[in-house]
Amino acid sequence: MSLFGKSIQHVFRFCGGLTGLTLLSAYLGACSDIPDLPDSTSKIQDFEVYVHQADENLFDPLKINSNDSATLVVHVTPDTYQDKVRYYWYNGEDVLDSGNSYPVSTTMTASPFTVQNFIPDRVEIIDNEGNRLEKQISIIVNAPPEISKVTTPANGDTLYGNSHTPFLFAWYAWDRDDDDIIYSIIEIDGKSYSLGDLDNIRQSGLDEGEHTFRIIVEDSRGDRDSIPSRTFFVLDTLEGK
Repeated sequence: MSLFGKSIQHVFRFCGGLTGLTLLSAYLGACSDIPDLPDSTSKIQDFEVYVHQADENLFDPLKINSNDSATLVVHVTPDTYQDKVRYYWYNGEDVLDSGNSYPVSTTMTASPFTVQNFIPDRVEIIDNEGNRLEKQISIIVNAPPEISKVTTPANGDTLYGNSHTPFLFAWYAWDRDDDDIIYSIIEIDGKSYSLGDLDNIRQSGLDEGEHTFRIIVEDSRGDRDSIPSRTFFVLDTLEGK
């Protein structure tokens, strides 16, 4: 006889006068008091790392502007486990720190040596039962391009010529990564023109009067720098001749 059948007989002997139907209902009711098995889904399912910098959260790619401090942060799924696990940040086999966030200072991003040794490349989390999850991470540390405030024309300059005159626009930009390419965009009177890697052009078609221009530079990783809009004036020296 099965264990279920023996249990029914035992309840019958114990309860005596109860009808079979009533007894079976009582037995099933008692079974309903047994706690459910633990839900295997109520475990840590996954986690992700993001960069918090300048009030922005960057997930993919994990990119840090080396000119400002940043924080690497772990987010656990489900998030109810966020404060119930231990976090470890590794560089190679070395544990750099613990906790669900890792501060990155500008000192750490100052050179290839500090980046290589003090920026984590792996995160591990461990719950109270000893279960582990880990991920390799790749942090891009990038120095954005910079542009000089000195431009041609300068703010407030007067240029002499007419709409047929090719006026010179020039600027200077650089990047700490000498191998990176700097791309330029010029805005003249609100219209944008992509210039590739040029740092000067000659532009005609400017009528007499007030005009504006602005330069934006961008590196291969999408980081930018720009100058405020400049105002210049064209004076038609040939007018009336």
